[in-house]
Amino acid sequence: MKSLHPTSRTHAVLAAATVLGFLAAVVRLCVDGPVQTRTALVFAAVIAVGEAMRLTLPNGRDNAPLAATAGLGYALVYQIGGHPAAWSAAQVVVVVTIAAAVGSVPQILAGRPPGAGYLIRRVGVTGFIAAIARTMLHGELSNASHEELLLLFSGLACIALLLDTAWAAVFTTTASPDLSAAYQVPMVQTVPTIPTDPAHVRASAKREDSGARRRINRFLTSWGRECAATARVCPAVAALSVAVALAASPLGLWVLLIASAPILVMQRALRRYAAIRATYQQTIRALSRITDLAGYTEPGHARRVCRLALAIGRELGMGEPELLDLEYAALLHDLGQLSLADPLPGGATVSAPPAVVAEVAARGAEVVRQTGVLDRVARVVEAQSTAYAFGADRPDAAGGNGRRGAHGGDGSADEVRAAAILRVANDFEDLCNAEPGPLAHTDAMARIRLGDGGTYDPQVVAALARLVRAF
Repeated sequence: MKSLHPTSRTHAVLAAATVLGFLAAVVRLCVDGPVQTRTALVFAAVIAVGEAMRLTLPNGRDNAPLAATAGLGYALVYQIGGHPAAWSAAQVVVVVTIAAAVGSVPQILAGRPPGAGYLIRRVGVTGFIAAIARTMLHGELSNASHEELLLLFSGLACIALLLDTAWAAVFTTTASPDLSAAYQVPMVQTVPTIPTDPAHVRASAKREDSGARRRINRFLTSWGRECAATARVCPAVAALSVAVALAASPLGLWVLLIASAPILVMQRALRRYAAIRATYQQTIRALSRITDLAGYTEPGHARRVCRLALAIGRELGMGEPELLDLEYAALLHDLGQLSLADPLPGGATVSAPPAVVAEVAARGAEVVRQTGVLDRVARVVEAQSTAYAFGADRPDAAGGNGRRGAHGGDGSADEVRAAAILRVANDFEDLCNAEPGPLAHTDAMARIRLGDGGTYDPQVVAALARLVRAF
């Protein structure tokens, strides 16, 4: 279940800044006094209703199109029913924050609390746009033409979209991976030393620079992923927000009722899509438990491998479609074990003969292909059994850095990389369970490193090591 609590230091800092901004807006509003309270209450009611109708899109993205449209529209409105919109940015922040909090209560009571990042983004983006819009509308653009206002509002709406997706990317890239506690490296208290050897200093600086570039690349990849995932929703929200801001002058508060109709239709379609996708994923997850129930694998093995594989995939900057294929492949990667006459000890393929591992992968891929819609997933499942070094020197190889076919398959580079990730995640999980204990993860990591460049993709091993160290 999602939590309202921040999940990292970055999240905590942003949450604290948002709370301080809200308190400052409350103080400013108390000093200046609220204006046009009837209009504020109507907008607040629409925002609250929109938040109460919030839906969760695939991959856990919270979305409330009605609330977002009403909140951004309230920040941009310059006239309402022929009268100037005299409210300040502080009033916008207070109204949106309180309405979002009230609207979230039914969702919380239903066990679907919004993520901390979602609320921070909603308040922060709306407040930033309101600060710009209210300052300009009360200043040099107070007598602007309709065309100038259209350009201004359209530009601000586009900025809001970019800011919202950028903040979502920040929260995604700075969130702690959802891994089992068994993968954590115990903290060892050491006395920090200052390296004096110039070679050590240069090596340390190089590692820091590489880490910074990696974080920037992860952010840019995540930002692009967020933009692609919301491409069907956010532009409609932006366009309707601009329409609300411009049409509020002749239509008054009726504009909210008119604008709500297409939003509710879109939200109904999104809810149906999310329900179908959720049912599909639940079916895959239920199917992945067959090996557990039959005694071929340890309980929860597929889910743990899936979480670890997805964390590695995000660390390497995989896109959303590739992550979805990786998720399904990780959940179904052991289906082939059902064809074995006798279960493997502990269900661990890492210690099984290569011929058995290849048979398990091939039989599992054959089952997955029977669905008729998971061909890419089947290729990933089948390719997981082949060592990374196999075919690595072929000229047509590519595995993220020009190693196509490094797993001996004919799949794309994304499928090759997914198979490499799946093999590392599965073997790491098997090794951790083989010798449970406080140092199981360190021993497993050492075993994985022995196969770096031979059995395992070095980039995947490096990503796993970063995750294990960071968590």
